[in-house]
Amino acid sequence: MRNLLMPIKQVLLPALIAGLGITLQSCTETPTQTLNVAQIEGRVVDKATSAPIEKALVKALPFNRSTETGAGGKYALSIELPDTISRTVKLVISKTGFANDSLVSLTIKKDRVTSVAEIKLSRLVSSGEGSGNATNIVLIDVTTSSIFVKGSGGQATSKMTFEVRDAHGVPVDTQHSVTVNFKIAGGLGGGEVLNPASAETDANGRVSTIITSGTKAGAVQVVAQIKGTTITAAPVPIAIHGGLPDLSHFSLAFEKLNFAGWIYYGLENKITAFVGDKYSNPVPPGTVVQFSSSGGIIGGSAVTDALGRASIILTSASPRPQGIQGIPRYTFPFTEPGFALIIAETVNENGVKIKTDGPVLFSGGTMPIEVAPTTFNLAPYSSQFFTYKVKDQNNNPLVAGTTISVTVDNGKLNGDTNINLKDTQSRAWTQFGFTLTNAEPDSLLAKDATIKIQVTSQNGDASRTIVGRLLPKN
Repeated sequence: MRNLLMPIKQVLLPALIAGLGITLQSCTETPTQTLNVAQIEGRVVDKATSAPIEKALVKALPFNRSTETGAGGKYALSIELPDTISRTVKLVISKTGFANDSLVSLTIKKDRVTSVAEIKLSRLVSSGEGSGNATNIVLIDVTTSSIFVKGSGGQATSKMTFEVRDAHGVPVDTQHSVTVNFKIAGGLGGGEVLNPASAETDANGRVSTIITSGTKAGAVQVVAQIKGTTITAAPVPIAIHGGLPDLSHFSLAFEKLNFAGWIYYGLENKITAFVGDKYSNPVPPGTVVQFSSSGGIIGGSAVTDALGRASIILTSASPRPQGIQGIPRYTFPFTEPGFALIIAETVNENGVKIKTDGPVLFSGGTMPIEVAPTTFNLAPYSSQFFTYKVKDQNNNPLVAGTTISVTVDNGKLNGDTNINLKDTQSRAWTQFGFTLTNAEPDSLLAKDATIKIQVTSQNGDASRTIVGRLLPKN
């Protein structure tokens, strides 16, 4: 009985496994899958003949997932990414009788298929034959393409391994060893170094160097060149990121120092934090900055870009700001209604919260124009000086682009008669003056004169007239 069951089990088990494989494949391909799966597809061939290589092992690091190539040298490898949108992996390809190869810094994304360029393996020569002379050099591995300036607490080094090969793609042996020189292209001048600066290939034709960052952030390239030849590897890009935020390199800027947010809700004002490290480099992209405001509504947080900038939007809304209180450096008029305090916060290299701040003015509606004196009687060739105030309901200046014009139908004007306000918070830009001169008096009769002050502004328009007389000569 036992002997009869064994053949049945041997038949049914593969069939069940095959059926399960079909079911799993069908689930993987359904659009409604819940797993975040990234798939890698490609092909492995013989470098010399371009013939497909079957049963080559393809391994994805650091996930430690692997598969073998099938018919036509093709492979497909699925990796679950449950906690991220994308990851960088390293593919290592191996096959008995061939030199191993690898593909570094391959970016894969969830729910996407990443097609890899054809990978060509070099067949190893039989024992005792050795390699030929060096004809090319390729990058085999790099520990990381992104490092940080020294003293920042982040990784400041990256190791690069190159392989020197002969014309058949075989790594050079000890009989054909060569010296490889390393150099940094596009150096930043921050003290970044390579160690060693040159080295001789080992028994596997390989040679390594380590780059150590300096005090400056930026992009560099590491170039490996076989000594005494023009044979070089493709430049290896290395990004050197800045350190963590430093208080003395943390500041704020406002698209508008003054916007009409007291009277209009829904106006937007872009706020940007500039974040640098202690060496004046931009902090690493993705550094989080938290924002708050004592007036309106502000975006809660933003992350820095490659230049250390993090921007959010301040929107005019309730509450209307009632001035900045309790901070000694903010004295009158910043303590008055209309002024809001914007605060940006982040964390420095010691894990301590640091912050910077600045005032934004929510200007209100334009008030009636105040002028003195309110009339005049000017003797021949005499002058009268007038002062006038243009301000909002909280005695603050109006917004940038506000225009003020002063005209008269008789006499001559000088002074603040044609004003275009800049973006300002200063109350000095609420007070103006001009002079009226009876420059061409009539010889017999007095003349009426009308002065008109006209304000055109987003805060609201206003006008004022002053009527007086220009006296005759006699």
